[in-house]
Amino acid sequence: MEFIRTDSGIENRDLFYLPKILVYVEGYSDIPFYEEVLQNYNCHLKAGGGDKECKKLVESLVEKNLPYVVVLDGHYEILTHTRSKHRRVVLLHRHSYENYLVEEEPIEQFCRDHGRSANRLEKLANNLRSVLKETKKFRELIVLDIAHQRAGTGYDVLPEKSDHFFKTKKKVDFLDSQIEQYTEAAKSINQQKINDTETLVKQFLRDHRFIDLLPGHFVFGIIRRFIIYTVNPKRNISDDEIRVYLSRAVWQLVKTRDHNSLKRRLRSAVQEAEKIRQAQPNTSS
Repeated sequence: MEFIRTDSGIENRDLFYLPKILVYVEGYSDIPFYEEVLQNYNCHLKAGGGDKECKKLVESLVEKNLPYVVVLDGHYEILTHTRSKHRRVVLLHRHSYENYLVEEEPIEQFCRDHGRSANRLEKLANNLRSVLKETKKFRELIVLDIAHQRAGTGYDVLPEKSDHFFKTKKKVDFLDSQIEQYTEAAKSINQQKINDTETLVKQFLRDHRFIDLLPGHFVFGIIRRFIIYTVNPKRNISDDEIRVYLSRAVWQLVKTRDHNSLKRRLRSAVQEAEKIRQAQPNTSS
Protein backbone atom coordinates (compact mmCIF):
# COMPACT_ATOMS: atom_id res chain seq x y z
CA MET A 1 0.00 0.00 0.00
CA GLU A 2 1.37 3.45 -0.92
CA PHE A 3 0.35 7.02 -0.19
CA ILE A 4 0.93 10.19 -2.18
CA ARG A 5 3.75 12.46 -1.03
CA THR A 6 1.59 15.24 0.47
CA ASP A 7 1.58 16.29 4.12
CA SER A 8 -1.63 14.36 4.74
CA GLY A 9 -0.29 11.40 2.77
CA ILE A 10 2.86 11.33 4.85
CA GLU A 11 0.90 11.43 8.08
CA ASN A 12 -1.46 8.67 6.92
CA ARG A 13 1.43 6.47 5.88
CA ASP A 14 3.06 7.11 9.23
CA LEU A 15 -0.09 5.86 10.94
CA PHE A 16 -0.34 2.88 8.62
CA TYR A 17 2.88 1.41 10.06
CA LEU A 18 1.85 1.73 13.69
CA PRO A 19 3.19 0.86 16.17
CA LYS A 20 6.54 0.98 14.36
CA ILE A 21 8.49 4.18 13.74
CA LEU A 22 9.19 4.87 10.08
CA VAL A 23 12.85 5.45 9.19
CA TYR A 24 13.28 6.78 5.66
CA VAL A 25 16.54 6.14 3.81
CA GLU A 26 17.35 7.32 0.31
CA GLY A 27 17.25 4.02 -1.58
CA TYR A 28 16.17 0.40 -1.29
CA SER A 29 19.76 -0.86 -1.36
CA ASP A 30 20.53 1.28 1.71
CA ILE A 31 18.15 -0.68 3.94
CA PRO A 32 20.40 -3.62 5.00
CA PHE A 33 23.08 -1.18 6.20
CA TYR A 34 20.68 0.47 8.66
CA GLU A 35 18.79 -2.70 9.56
CA GLU A 36 21.80 -4.07 11.39
CA VAL A 37 21.98 -0.99 13.62
CA LEU A 38 18.24 -0.88 14.33
CA GLN A 39 17.40 -4.57 14.51
CA ASN A 40 16.33 -4.32 18.17
CA TYR A 41 14.39 -1.09 17.74
CA ASN A 42 10.68 -0.69 17.08
CA CYS A 43 10.98 0.75 13.57
CA HIS A 44 10.37 0.06 9.89
CA LEU A 45 12.95 1.07 7.27
CA LYS A 46 11.57 2.43 4.03
CA ALA A 47 13.17 3.74 0.81
CA GLY A 48 12.28 7.40 0.52
CA GLY A 49 12.77 7.65 -3.25
CA GLY A 50 16.09 9.47 -3.49
CA ASP A 51 17.66 12.68 -2.24
CA LYS A 52 14.98 15.13 -3.43
CA GLU A 53 12.08 13.09 -2.10
CA CYS A 54 13.79 12.57 1.25
CA LYS A 55 14.36 16.31 1.57
CA LYS A 56 10.61 16.83 1.07
CA LEU A 57 10.08 14.42 3.94
CA VAL A 58 12.51 16.50 6.00
CA GLU A 59 10.51 19.66 5.29
CA SER A 60 7.30 18.02 6.53
CA LEU A 61 9.05 16.58 9.58
CA VAL A 62 10.46 19.96 10.59
CA GLU A 63 7.28 21.92 9.87
CA LYS A 64 4.84 19.61 11.67
CA ASN A 65 7.16 17.73 14.04
CA LEU A 66 6.03 14.39 12.59
CA PRO A 67 7.25 11.28 14.46
CA TYR A 68 9.51 9.64 11.90
CA VAL A 69 13.22 9.66 11.04
CA VAL A 70 14.97 10.59 7.78
CA VAL A 71 18.53 9.56 6.95
CA LEU A 72 20.27 11.69 4.31
CA ASP A 73 23.46 10.88 2.42
CA GLY A 74 26.22 13.37 3.08
CA HIS A 75 26.99 13.98 -0.63
CA TYR A 76 29.38 16.89 -1.09
CA GLU A 77 27.68 18.81 1.71
CA ILE A 78 30.08 17.05 4.09
CA LEU A 79 32.70 19.56 2.95
CA THR A 80 30.96 22.46 4.69
CA HIS A 81 30.00 20.71 7.96
CA THR A 82 26.31 21.18 7.25
CA ARG A 83 24.23 20.85 10.40
CA SER A 84 21.10 18.77 10.42
CA LYS A 85 17.81 20.67 10.37
CA HIS A 86 16.43 18.43 13.10
CA ARG A 87 17.55 15.79 15.60
CA ARG A 88 15.47 13.20 13.72
CA VAL A 89 17.18 14.06 10.44
CA VAL A 90 20.40 12.04 10.43
CA LEU A 91 23.13 13.26 8.07
CA LEU A 92 25.93 10.91 7.05
CA HIS A 93 29.48 12.17 7.62
CA ARG A 94 30.65 10.39 4.47
CA HIS A 95 29.28 10.82 0.95
CA SER A 96 26.94 7.80 1.07
CA TYR A 97 26.43 4.63 3.07
CA GLU A 98 28.69 2.72 0.64
CA ASN A 99 31.65 4.75 1.87
CA TYR A 100 31.11 3.27 5.33
CA LEU A 101 31.60 -0.23 3.85
CA VAL A 102 35.14 0.50 2.67
CA GLU A 103 36.93 -0.94 5.68
CA GLU A 104 39.56 -3.66 5.77
CA GLU A 105 37.92 -5.99 8.32
CA PRO A 106 34.52 -6.65 6.65
CA ILE A 107 36.07 -6.84 3.18
CA GLU A 108 38.66 -9.35 4.38
CA GLN A 109 35.98 -11.41 6.12
CA PHE A 110 33.88 -11.52 2.95
CA CYS A 111 36.87 -12.67 0.94
CA ARG A 112 37.79 -15.34 3.50
CA ASP A 113 34.24 -16.66 3.55
CA HIS A 114 33.99 -16.76 -0.24
CA GLY A 115 37.54 -17.20 -1.51
CA ARG A 116 40.09 -19.94 -2.02
CA SER A 117 43.27 -18.06 -2.88
CA ALA A 118 45.32 -17.96 0.33
CA ASN A 119 48.01 -15.95 -1.44
CA ARG A 120 45.61 -13.15 -2.35
CA LEU A 121 44.09 -13.14 1.12
CA GLU A 122 47.52 -12.73 2.71
CA LYS A 123 48.09 -9.64 0.59
CA LEU A 124 44.57 -8.27 0.99
CA ALA A 125 45.36 -5.51 3.48
CA ASN A 126 48.27 -4.16 1.44
CA ASN A 127 46.31 -4.49 -1.80
CA LEU A 128 43.33 -2.62 -0.37
CA ARG A 129 45.56 0.18 0.87
CA SER A 130 47.10 0.39 -2.60
CA VAL A 131 43.64 0.67 -4.18
CA LEU A 132 42.63 3.43 -1.78
CA LYS A 133 45.84 5.26 -2.63
CA GLU A 134 45.15 4.83 -6.35
CA THR A 135 41.71 6.44 -6.02
CA LYS A 136 43.49 9.73 -5.39
CA LYS A 137 44.00 9.85 -9.14
CA PHE A 138 40.43 11.14 -9.24
CA ARG A 139 41.14 14.09 -6.99
CA GLU A 140 41.15 16.78 -9.68
CA LEU A 141 38.09 15.26 -11.31
CA ILE A 142 36.21 15.21 -8.00
CA VAL A 143 37.17 18.82 -7.31
CA LEU A 144 35.71 19.76 -10.69
CA ASP A 145 32.57 17.74 -10.02
CA ILE A 146 32.06 19.53 -6.71
CA ALA A 147 32.78 22.93 -8.28
CA HIS A 148 30.20 22.34 -11.02
CA GLN A 149 27.60 21.22 -8.50
CA ARG A 150 28.24 24.18 -6.22
CA ALA A 151 27.97 26.52 -9.21
CA GLY A 152 24.78 24.83 -10.40
CA THR A 153 26.02 24.39 -13.97
CA GLY A 154 24.15 21.12 -14.47
CA TYR A 155 27.23 19.56 -16.08
CA ASP A 156 27.67 15.86 -15.26
CA VAL A 157 31.38 15.60 -14.55
CA LEU A 158 31.56 12.09 -13.16
CA PRO A 159 29.78 9.02 -14.57
CA GLU A 160 27.72 7.07 -12.05
CA LYS A 161 29.80 3.90 -12.44
CA SER A 162 33.55 3.61 -12.00
CA ASP A 163 33.65 0.88 -14.70
CA HIS A 164 34.40 3.60 -17.25
CA PHE A 165 37.88 4.01 -15.76
CA PHE A 166 39.22 0.45 -15.54
CA LYS A 167 41.90 -0.91 -17.91
CA THR A 168 40.77 -4.52 -17.72
CA LYS A 169 37.64 -6.45 -16.77
CA LYS A 170 39.20 -7.94 -13.66
CA LYS A 171 41.75 -5.93 -11.67
CA VAL A 172 41.35 -2.52 -10.07
CA ASP A 173 43.67 -0.75 -12.48
CA PHE A 174 42.62 2.75 -13.45
CA LEU A 175 42.97 4.05 -16.97
CA ASP A 176 44.86 7.32 -16.61
CA SER A 177 44.02 8.54 -20.11
CA GLN A 178 40.29 8.16 -19.40
CA ILE A 179 40.59 10.10 -16.15
CA GLU A 180 42.48 12.87 -17.97
CA GLN A 181 39.86 12.98 -20.72
CA TYR A 182 37.01 13.47 -18.25
CA THR A 183 39.07 15.99 -16.31
CA GLU A 184 39.88 18.15 -19.33
CA ALA A 185 36.25 18.12 -20.44
CA ALA A 186 35.14 19.45 -17.05
CA LYS A 187 37.50 22.43 -16.83
CA SER A 188 35.04 24.83 -18.44
CA ILE A 189 34.27 26.57 -15.15
CA ASN A 190 35.52 29.65 -13.35
CA GLN A 191 39.01 29.08 -11.91
CA GLN A 192 38.13 30.82 -8.66
CA LYS A 193 35.33 28.33 -8.06
CA ILE A 194 37.82 25.52 -8.62
CA ASN A 195 40.28 27.10 -6.18
CA ASP A 196 37.60 27.57 -3.53
CA THR A 197 36.55 23.95 -3.92
CA GLU A 198 40.13 22.73 -3.66
CA THR A 199 40.43 24.56 -0.34
CA LEU A 200 37.32 22.79 0.99
CA VAL A 201 38.64 19.40 -0.15
CA LYS A 202 42.00 20.00 1.56
CA GLN A 203 40.23 20.83 4.81
CA PHE A 204 38.07 17.71 4.58
CA LEU A 205 41.07 15.46 3.98
CA ARG A 206 42.69 16.53 7.22
CA ASP A 207 40.30 14.24 9.09
CA HIS A 208 38.91 11.93 6.39
CA ARG A 209 40.06 9.61 3.67
CA PHE A 210 39.71 10.62 0.04
CA ILE A 211 37.51 7.55 -0.58
CA ASP A 212 34.96 9.00 1.88
CA LEU A 213 34.34 11.88 -0.52
CA LEU A 214 33.72 9.80 -3.64
CA PRO A 215 30.06 9.17 -4.65
CA GLY A 216 28.71 5.95 -3.17
CA HIS A 217 27.82 4.08 -6.37
CA PHE A 218 31.23 4.96 -7.78
CA VAL A 219 32.94 3.64 -4.65
CA PHE A 220 30.93 0.43 -4.63
CA GLY A 221 32.05 -0.35 -8.18
CA ILE A 222 35.68 -0.12 -7.07
CA ILE A 223 35.21 -2.28 -3.98
CA ARG A 224 33.10 -4.81 -5.85
CA ARG A 225 35.87 -5.28 -8.41
CA PHE A 226 38.51 -5.54 -5.68
CA ILE A 227 36.51 -8.23 -3.85
CA ILE A 228 35.77 -10.31 -6.93
CA TYR A 229 39.40 -10.20 -8.08
CA THR A 230 40.55 -11.23 -4.60
CA VAL A 231 38.03 -14.06 -4.30
CA ASN A 232 37.98 -15.43 -7.83
CA PRO A 233 37.76 -13.34 -11.04
CA LYS A 234 35.70 -16.07 -12.71
CA ARG A 235 33.15 -16.36 -9.94
CA ASN A 236 29.75 -14.71 -10.32
CA ILE A 237 29.00 -12.73 -7.16
CA SER A 238 25.98 -10.46 -7.20
CA ASP A 239 26.04 -6.83 -6.07
CA ASP A 240 23.32 -7.58 -3.52
CA GLU A 241 25.35 -10.39 -1.97
CA ILE A 242 28.30 -8.05 -1.42
CA ARG A 243 26.18 -5.12 -0.21
CA VAL A 244 24.20 -7.14 2.31
CA TYR A 245 27.21 -9.01 3.66
CA LEU A 246 29.34 -5.89 4.13
CA SER A 247 26.38 -3.92 5.52
CA ARG A 248 26.03 -6.43 8.32
CA ALA A 249 29.69 -7.25 8.93
CA VAL A 250 30.85 -3.65 9.11
CA TRP A 251 28.83 -2.97 12.26
CA GLN A 252 30.27 -6.04 13.95
CA LEU A 253 33.89 -5.37 13.04
CA VAL A 254 34.43 -1.62 12.63
CA LYS A 255 34.45 1.04 15.36
CA THR A 256 35.56 4.25 13.65
CA ARG A 257 34.43 7.67 14.83
CA ASP A 258 32.08 7.95 11.84
CA HIS A 259 30.49 4.55 12.45
CA ASN A 260 30.04 5.15 16.17
CA SER A 261 28.57 8.60 15.59
CA LEU A 262 26.09 7.35 13.00
CA LYS A 263 24.96 4.47 15.21
CA ARG A 264 24.44 6.77 18.19
CA ARG A 265 22.57 9.47 16.26
CA LEU A 266 20.35 7.01 14.41
CA ARG A 267 19.27 5.13 17.52
CA SER A 268 18.70 8.37 19.41
CA ALA A 269 16.49 9.68 16.58
CA VAL A 270 14.33 6.55 16.61
CA GLN A 271 13.97 6.68 20.39
CA GLU A 272 12.93 10.34 20.23
CA ALA A 273 10.36 9.63 17.51
CA GLU A 274 8.90 6.84 19.61
CA LYS A 275 8.53 9.16 22.63
CA ILE A 276 6.70 11.70 20.48
CA ARG A 277 4.45 9.01 19.06
CA GLN A 278 3.56 7.72 22.52
CA ALA A 279 2.71 11.24 23.66
CA GLN A 280 0.26 11.77 20.80
CA PRO A 281 -3.41 10.88 21.27
CA ASN A 282 -5.03 8.00 19.38
CA THR A 283 -1.73 6.42 18.28
CA SER A 284 -1.38 3.54 20.69
CA SER A 285 -1.19 0.01 19.35
